[in-house]
Amino acid sequence: MMRQRGFTLIESIVVMVIIGLAMVTLVSFLYPQVERSATPHYQTRAANLGQSMMSQILALGFDENSDFDGGFLRCGEAGAEACTPPESLGRDGNSTPGESSPDQFNDVDDYIGCWYSDRASDCGSNPDVYPLANVLGQDVSANYRHFTVTVAVSYAGSNYQPLAAVTALKQIRLTVDTGGYGQYQFVAYRGNY
Repeated sequence: MMRQRGFTLIESIVVMVIIGLAMVTLVSFLYPQVERSATPHYQTRAANLGQSMMSQILALGFDENSDFDGGFLRCGEAGAEACTPPESLGRDGNSTPGESSPDQFNDVDDYIGCWYSDRASDCGSNPDVYPLANVLGQDVSANYRHFTVTVAVSYAGSNYQPLAAVTALKQIRLTVDTGGYGQYQFVAYRGNY
């Protein structure tokens, strides 16, 4: 009689336990790599959104009291209106919070506030909250799910640091929050020219 060859039940169970442990170990090493692979995607999206918003902001005038028709005097100069005081920077007085859109803005400090894509509550206690929109006022929040953009504008001195006094330079600080994938800051300056 020929003896049959094969695995016993105990040998099969031991092999299954070893394969199970190997799979758990493999998955525990691969899962963090898969999660981190999304980071460059979010960094690129944040850079695109930040650059787009910064371009929109820098395309506007220095101050609402500036002459936008190519006048010879700038705000703050002799014979011209005074520039907006630092404590009054923000949206012009003719609009209410949440109802303004970029197509109504005329100077860089109108953008001060928080721009959200999903929920206004993502902005925390920020008093000026807006849905994410492009320069034409069209909603673009569907393109940037879970992104929040915070814009701060202040006067800056000759050393490019924020000042609490009127100067010929405004610092625009834009922070793009991508949720669990980090915050990215962009800083630009707009001169009174």
